[in-house]
Amino acid sequence: KSIAATYMLDDNTGYIKIKSFGETTYPELLISLAQLSQEGFSNLVIDLRDNTGGYMDPAVQMANEFLPKNKLIVYMEGRKSPRKDFMSDGHGSYQKIPLVVLINEASASASEIFAGAMQDNDRATIIGRRSFGKGLVQQQIGVPDGSMIRLTIARYDTPSGR
Repeated sequence: KSIAATYMLDDNTGYIKIKSFGETTYPELLISLAQLSQEGFSNLVIDLRDNTGGYMDPAVQMANEFLPKNKLIVYMEGRKSPRKDFMSDGHGSYQKIPLVVLINEASASASEIFAGAMQDNDRATIIGRRSFGKGLVQQQIGVPDGSMIRLTIARYDTPSGR
């Protein structure tokens, strides 16, 4: 499970604690948002403190849920790979809800992609400490003994280039 907690902080404010970004993070988020909708939330806090990241795709899908159409979520580029932009499609159900994202010095990678997209698109208030600062694209290479080597091939940048 990627989501550690979902509950109402008060009569209007929902809270979701995401501890990592894995294959099930986005569907879990949708379930949490549906649960909070039934409880009548009109504000949302997403807690990414101590979230060291994981897969990029769920972070992009999550950002898409909160952004209007044609907003840059993140871009990726490397020395040998051309720039690739990830844009919002405008199909998100929570584009207008007031949003706060909590981060700290242990928030890294995919959590920084989400928080950076929300901040750079003026979509959320970010509260906390400066995040870890890691946005690397890694490719796994298998070794004959069954182990893997992770080779950094590119980096992720927020819409403003951070």
